[in-house]
Amino acid sequence: MTADKNTVQKGVFTDDSPLYPDLLAMDTRTPSAALHAVGEFMVEGGQTIPRSRYFDPDYAAREMEHVWKKTWQIAAREEDIPEIGDRVTYDVGALSFIIVRSGPEQFHAFYNSCLHRGTKLCKGSAGGDTVKCPFHGWEWNLDGSVHNLPGRWDFPGVTDETHKLPQVNIARWGGNLFINPDPNAKPLETALGVLADHFKDYAFENRWTAVRLRKKIRANWKVAMEAFLEGWHLSETHGQAQSFNGDSNSQYDVWEDEDSQVSRSITPSGVPSPELGPKGSVRQAVIDMIKAVTPPGIELPDFDKVENLDRAYGAEWRRKVLTQMTGRDFSDQSDADMLDAVQYFMFPNFFPWYGEGAPLSYQFMPYGSDPNESVMGIRYTLPLPADGVRPPAAPLLELDFDQTLQDNNAGFGLFDEVFDQDMSNLELIQEGLKTGSPASDHVVLGVYQECRIKSLHARIERLINQ
Repeated sequence: MTADKNTVQKGVFTDDSPLYPDLLAMDTRTPSAALHAVGEFMVEGGQTIPRSRYFDPDYAAREMEHVWKKTWQIAAREEDIPEIGDRVTYDVGALSFIIVRSGPEQFHAFYNSCLHRGTKLCKGSAGGDTVKCPFHGWEWNLDGSVHNLPGRWDFPGVTDETHKLPQVNIARWGGNLFINPDPNAKPLETALGVLADHFKDYAFENRWTAVRLRKKIRANWKVAMEAFLEGWHLSETHGQAQSFNGDSNSQYDVWEDEDSQVSRSITPSGVPSPELGPKGSVRQAVIDMIKAVTPPGIELPDFDKVENLDRAYGAEWRRKVLTQMTGRDFSDQSDADMLDAVQYFMFPNFFPWYGEGAPLSYQFMPYGSDPNESVMGIRYTLPLPADGVRPPAAPLLELDFDQTLQDNNAGFGLFDEVFDQDMSNLELIQEGLKTGSPASDHVVLGVYQECRIKSLHARIERLINQ
């Protein structure tokens, strides 16, 4: 049975934790147009999702052919390879690519495979004036042209023209580097959809990576992603954050056209979860939020001396802290920009967050050829300091399947615990998808709060079946 769009309930609320449009109306500044923008939540398709889509090798193979080999996907940030000759690998499933800074403002992407006998040319990150195979020393310039091919006298069919490194499309947006293996791909701009407009004043390129990691997960890439496509699991999974974050009053939007799919969730902070009912209070929400997000070394307010502890106070505190950290002026930024978790998703694997409430970005990829495994990348970015000098990007922390963020001091503050809690669910979901009754061979999704998950599956299906 299909729900009627006009009668669908879009969350629950209380006087202390209203729906998001009402919070915007109470802002002490003018929120950006992006925060006022409204997308769809009723999407075509995605209504019936067989559990097998999360573990069937044949389905994973079709995804690789029609999704990962055909779409623009986030691969790295420019700051990851700051010097000419620097390079990093981007691995998606069994595919591997090299992202190289080939000039001050020039980048190339290549298949990570030597044209001699297939040796991987790069593992992790590296640098240098050329790309050189560690096996026999075949060597290419940073633009993929042949530099030196030892033993060439024994390869009569090999020429400089025939044995350039095969390239894949690469494009830039907001300091981010995207690749698309499809030689017939449309420009990146078509895949960005509403992102370009919504982030036009955010200056993504003028941010630097303060913390980053990559984590292996024993779950399908869609299982891993879906844990971050809805916010109403907060009450059960992240109980420590319930007192100062909304959940069932989050707003969900989807924007889609032929070339792009962008979805968004907005979860308010500085308000209690509506699920707490009369047990929640705005005052306590602001106190708990400030304690949670204030970096070590910055003295907390004397809360007993503050009369009006509301979202406006929390936003002003956040402005003060960010100015202290960066030297920049945030006085014109809205309360919503300062506080709320505004998380966008660009199909198929890029999650940029908007604002300063939780300036994170995520990246998801299948890991190897096993549909039961995936990788998640996480970054925390900050505005460049007032002097404009870019700090070096934080080194990449690599976590294996059973390593936790908290045990390895990942550096995301309260989010170390939050991410570990999310990870603790994912393997259970993957296992449970395969152990359910034959009579319940499909997952069940909410009409509103899980509309982003439905839209994800609907687009995958369209790409696979077109």
